[in-house]
Amino acid sequence: MAPPDGNTSGGSRPPIITALAAWFALMPVLQGLSLAGLRVGNFAPDRPWNYLAYGLAAPCVAWLVWRRRPRARFAAYVFLTHETVRGFHFHRRDAVAMAMLSVLLLQLPAARRWMPSLRPAEMRERWRRSLTRRRGAAPGETASPGPSEDDSR
Repeated sequence: MAPPDGNTSGGSRPPIITALAAWFALMPVLQGLSLAGLRVGNFAPDRPWNYLAYGLAAPCVAWLVWRRRPRARFAAYVFLTHETVRGFHFHRRDAVAMAMLSVLLLQLPAARRWMPSLRPAEMRERWRRSLTRRRGAAPGETASPGPSEDDSR
């Protein structure tokens, strides 16, 4: 299956990517189970931020990783950094260990092939192409001029 961005290298989804996406997708369930008394990692019923982080952000990251989106690796790093910092703050060694293990697993060659790092030059080129397409007029139309200096007075 080719990724949405057209990158066909990498072949089938590596097991580490499947496990990572499954872990992120499982987070809302574990947060829900914390209401029943399950205390593992940073999941806890008395922390309102958890419902936003695990109910919204974690499934988003799971989707990005699973769909092989260009920013999936970055999103995973941001979320895992969030988990690590919260684990240190709440003295949850299991959460810190799991987040750091996940970051280490992202360094494996299979994970790097599936989700390559962002390349600033490629991102700038993609943004430039996107902006020039939006600014360009459709065939038969004239592009609307921007505001002039006289309009601002």
